[in-house]
Amino acid sequence: MRILVAGSTGFIGSHLLVELLLAGHEVLAVRRPGSGTVIPLEQQPIWLEHSLLDLTAEDLDEVEVVILLASSGVPPKHASWKELEHINVAAGLQLIQLAYQAGVRRFVAAGTCVEYGSEADLWDHIPPSAPLRPITPYGASKAAGFLMLHTFAINHPIELFYGRIFSAYGNGQFSGNFWPSLRLAALTGRDFPMTHGDQIRDFIPVTHVARHLRIATERSDLKPANPLVVNIGSGQGQRVLDFARQQWQELGGTGSLKPDEIPFPQGQLTRLVADTVHLVPATLEKS
Repeated sequence: MRILVAGSTGFIGSHLLVELLLAGHEVLAVRRPGSGTVIPLEQQPIWLEHSLLDLTAEDLDEVEVVILLASSGVPPKHASWKELEHINVAAGLQLIQLAYQAGVRRFVAAGTCVEYGSEADLWDHIPPSAPLRPITPYGASKAAGFLMLHTFAINHPIELFYGRIFSAYGNGQFSGNFWPSLRLAALTGRDFPMTHGDQIRDFIPVTHVARHLRIATERSDLKPANPLVVNIGSGQGQRVLDFARQQWQELGGTGSLKPDEIPFPQGQLTRLVADTVHLVPATLEKS
């Protein structure tokens, strides 16, 4: 298939390029001039060197699937309210409108588990149909962007797959995130101060996230004007401290984990675990 990826040089996007190219798809990847992927690529996509908002119908000629990964303000990075609205809401809506006008049949978009906000603490495994109660500006902007995409897809004959990604980790992740910080400390023999670590999260390797997004481009159960919303996670909750201990051992850390040395951030959720209903049909999982 001919697939266009917006947000192709970021953490998820870089791994998705690898997945799509290995699967034999023809990939058009949007990037800002001079930017590169966060992991090396053995194969190169067709690069479109301009901003997301500068895409035209000609760029989508013969494209069958558009994948939207571009996002602003992904924690722990910060963005202004204007930037969040501009990229996470307006740019996504503009792209799905352009895709529809160009005759693209399928639109795959990446959301985030933080859209659920305070609702997540009420569920052992939060379903994709749960109310969205975001408590951060980033979560609110992603939830608003989701509502725009979802409503547009209901009103137009386009197949929308929307996947809310849980706690992805792996190579190429922003250095300020939990796993890269843990990994650096382990590999350099330093101690690793952290919170108490009792919060429950759904950790999923980024390579698995990329695989689920690739499968979304291929699955046969998507219908026009009938969006499919799923959670992209492992479906298993794990204490952050237990995850840290497991990774510390695998990485051969010689220093010590130091739980309770960093205050637990105010307003942070205590539990965020995915109900993975409809994530990967068994027939596709075996393919």
